Amino acid sequence: MEVIGHHKEKEIISKYLNRNLPSYSFLFEGKEGIGKKLLALHTARGFLCEKNTNFGCGECKSCRLTDNLISNVYTGTNLTYNPDIKLVSSQEGKDIKISQIRDVIDFVKLKSSSGKVVIIENAEKMNTEAGNALLKTLEEPPEKTMFILTTTNQNKLLPTIVSRCFKIKFKQLPKEEIYRFLTEKGFSEKEAKEISAISEGSLSLFSLIKDNKKLYQIAKDIAILMLDKQLRIEGIINLADILDKLDNREISIIFQIVQTILHKKTLKGEFDIEEYETFLKEYERFEKAVKAGVKKKLALEGLYFNVKGG
Repeated sequence: MEVIGHHKEKEIISKYLNRNLPSYSFLFEGKEGIGKKLLALHTARGFLCEKNTNFGCGECKSCRLTDNLISNVYTGTNLTYNPDIKLVSSQEGKDIKISQIRDVIDFVKLKSSSGKVVIIENAEKMNTEAGNALLKTLEEPPEKTMFILTTTNQNKLLPTIVSRCFKIKFKQLPKEEIYRFLTEKGFSEKEAKEISAISEGSLSLFSLIKDNKKLYQIAKDIAILMLDKQLRIEGIINLADILDKLDNREISIIFQIVQTILHKKTLKGEFDIEEYETFLKEYERFEKAVKAGVKKKLALEGLYFNVKGG
């Protein structure tokens, strides 16, 4: 899988890899959905490559196994992956626990001719115990090891951990890169243009709708009704009927997109800020109502009329 953009970041990583150090500790910082984890996996591929090629040759056994792991992560395959790479992440949004870091410490102690790579995703979610346990290993890492921590905000990490890492700041993806990516993934030129315009430099929005593009159209239709100065009763009733057939996860995705669209319009002065704040409050009420068993159709109609003052 191709890394989109980040040419400067890749250049910096290449320079570090060319130094042939006995061990590496990287900290990749940047917003969600801009490709930090994917580039971390490509960096791991290069570090473990049998031909010692930056970001990997793509031909040796190690590279092929790493590519299998990338395929497993991003396309849901179940291929045999590189045993010298360990991915660590928080479970269901909870803290990364010390038991997970102890597993990491045991993992890097295992001997390997090519080396060991640990990628800790959203490293800011490590609790204090986990962070302190990792710090000891970062201070004296075994040879032929690479640690890559990804985070949206390095200030949420222990300063001592940050000081032990090569820090690489990831910039937002250009709209043009996102547009090209979306068209390659089968989105129409119109859809790609609209989505790239509100994506705020990341592929988070794409990740939400890649398996069901219809969710974007539903979200767009709801946003259009919210932006309309006139009450559109028939329109909201039709959308409420559609929403009633969706599950809670799909509805959550739709409203993340609606909020993104309305936020953009508010910043441009095309949506009243008080109306936007009312929408946010009403959406909280909508979520609670749906969880309490209120029909989604009725909850959406209530949200709409409360926001529009109808």
